[in-house]
Amino acid sequence: ISSGTTTLTAADSGTTVIFNSADATNVVLPAPVQGMKFHFITAVTATADHAINAATDDHGFLGGVSIHSSAAGNSDSFAAATDGNNDFITMNGTTTGGHAGSFITCIATSSTSAAKVWAVTGMLLGSGTLATPFGDAQL
Repeated sequence: ISSGTTTLTAADSGTTVIFNSADATNVVLPAPVQGMKFHFITAVTATADHAINAATDDHGFLGGVSIHSSAAGNSDSFAAATDGNNDFITMNGTTTGGHAGSFITCIATSSTSAAKVWAVTGMLLGSGTLATPFGDAQL
């Protein structure tokens, strides 16, 4: 996908979304249906935010990602808030990931409107002092 906002649908489940622009890009997940799955890969290092967000505040993330820095020996892992209220993943191209090669998978764990409905795993590449990509709003 290129820059701008793209809203996914249930029919898109199973697809791989490729961030192929360095510009700001936002992908909105659809209302969850249990087993729905989306893969996200960054092909071009972000110079503005690459964001993934749940359709509503009620559909937060569960799980976490690892971020590896371009600085040798610098990596960290970050988890979504345990209350399930984080409904944004923001890769800024530096501290919260988003270098080319970063990837995330989101899987719907339920078809109901509830916190912690999107299970997330991934490996991001970044630089600088690493920070969580998870937030209640775009970081």
